[in-house]
Amino acid sequence: MKRLTTILILFLCALSLQAQELSVESFRMDETDLTANTAGTIVMDQNGQKCALVKIITTQTGFSFDVGSLGVVKTEQKVGEVWVYVPEGVKRITLSHPQLGQLRDYDLGQSLKRARTYVLQLTSGEVQTTVRPARTSQYVVFQLQPQNAVVMLNGEMLQTAGGTATKLMRFGTYDYRVLAPDYLPAVGKVAVSDPKQKHVVNVQLKPNFAPVTLTVENNAEIWVNGERKASGTWTGNLGAGAYEFETRLPNHRSATTTRDIAAGSEPLSIRLNAPTPIYGEADINSTPAMADIFIDGQKRGQTPQLIDQLLIGQHQLRLSKQGYADYNGTVTIREGETMSVSVTLSNISVTEQQRSFNLPMEDIAQSRRTITVGNVQFTMIRVDGGTFQMGATPEQKNPDSNEKPVHAVTLSPYYIGETEVTQELWQAVMDSNPSNFKGSKFPVERVCWDDCQEFVRRLNQQTGLQFRLPTEAEWEYAARGGNKSHGYQYSGSKKLKDVAWYDSNSSTSTHDVMTKQPNELGIYDMSGNVWEWCQDWYGSYSAGSQTNPTGPSSGSDRVIRGGDWYFSAGECRVANRDYNTPDKRADDLGLRLALQ
Repeated sequence: MKRLTTILILFLCALSLQAQELSVESFRMDETDLTANTAGTIVMDQNGQKCALVKIITTQTGFSFDVGSLGVVKTEQKVGEVWVYVPEGVKRITLSHPQLGQLRDYDLGQSLKRARTYVLQLTSGEVQTTVRPARTSQYVVFQLQPQNAVVMLNGEMLQTAGGTATKLMRFGTYDYRVLAPDYLPAVGKVAVSDPKQKHVVNVQLKPNFAPVTLTVENNAEIWVNGERKASGTWTGNLGAGAYEFETRLPNHRSATTTRDIAAGSEPLSIRLNAPTPIYGEADINSTPAMADIFIDGQKRGQTPQLIDQLLIGQHQLRLSKQGYADYNGTVTIREGETMSVSVTLSNISVTEQQRSFNLPMEDIAQSRRTITVGNVQFTMIRVDGGTFQMGATPEQKNPDSNEKPVHAVTLSPYYIGETEVTQELWQAVMDSNPSNFKGSKFPVERVCWDDCQEFVRRLNQQTGLQFRLPTEAEWEYAARGGNKSHGYQYSGSKKLKDVAWYDSNSSTSTHDVMTKQPNELGIYDMSGNVWEWCQDWYGSYSAGSQTNPTGPSSGSDRVIRGGDWYFSAGECRVANRDYNTPDKRADDLGLRLALQ
């Protein structure tokens, strides 16, 4: 009888323990609870890292915990909670209690992270141990337009990314101020009180500017309140106020327009008055008469000739008559005056011409113009007009897809630099030298397309000429040898080493210009040494024939041609094309001049 009673008691105890067996109602990370990462409640593990904190929600005491080999770092009994500090990486937990039983290897469903707080809600039998702490903070989210606006919340600048700024704030009311350049500031208050919903504040600032597009003919310079903006067209934002718009060109009278700009107005398009040309005239005569007159490369009749409407400043003058040596000189035109030029042409033989110019006989007709800036001279080579096949012609081995389709291009005559612009010429014009590889006869490099435009602008002011970058078509035609082309793959030869500095022979540096063989027109380094900026925006070829093409009307990249000291032979082919953004500077990017 006693034995039966003992067994019955043990059975009832077992039923009692089973009835009170531990279980988990919920487990989650509490994003708003910063206890594990707050000074005074941070606990470090054996590796010196911040612990994760698991808050066990229960009114019971006397628990013990096991998290396996990582080990429990610390436990603290709180009112209605037990705080358990564990190392990062814990995935399971065992809870034991002398009356409530044991919950073995409970899977937390995630790997705990350092310095984060988690809440484990227990139930045991019929006893509910839930204690829910009241939330006293919530996130404030600012959605901003424009996206570069910044937020000052309660005197603190918030970090902004993608037009959004966030901050976890305790319940209360806070002042904010939103600022952005060229916009009116916005101020307000934000009340944080809802524990379940983040508070979103949408702020769209009112512009304190107007978007303006300024245009002018002849690619004249545009100046706004004494600051140079662009040539031809400029688009930007102008704040409210009065503005003076000025357009400038060398040897022209500037034109000025004043305009009041209202903030927040619709986009404005303003066409500015073009600068007014300042003219003089020249009386050109020769002995013998009937010599062709070329002014700045353009034929202007035959001697004797009174030529009016010439821009003031210095002009290149060439007189040419068959059987006589060309006369090459300059004429300086002054406003309202007639400048007289009388020249006696020399009747010399072909042999004397050849010796005078030091050129092969087949190159006698090739006109050369030498210009002096300071103490630096450079030469422009005349390229007679003609029609050629542009792009991946048969001799261009392994062409790229952007060299297709091959298409016919017809060009008018023009001049192109005998060499790439040297560092000494850039120094003479710009009073600076940005190049990485230094040498007076080395090509200038580390110049972007925009830098080249400023160089050309200053050079034109100093010389009175109209230099520019060559178009892509002009560059390729000259590189191929113009109307003297022998159909080479590279500029001047089938053997690249004869005409170019490239990766196989450059020793990773630029070299003096004119140290390799020239091409059929007497032009140097159009393959290798440095890439050369062209005037055009980069775009795809069209199949139709073209006359004096200038490329796409807009784009994001400018054309570069010729290959360089760093690149392989394939990039040095005369048909090869590449491109870069107009603000790109590199130690393999230079330029070559063109002149009409």
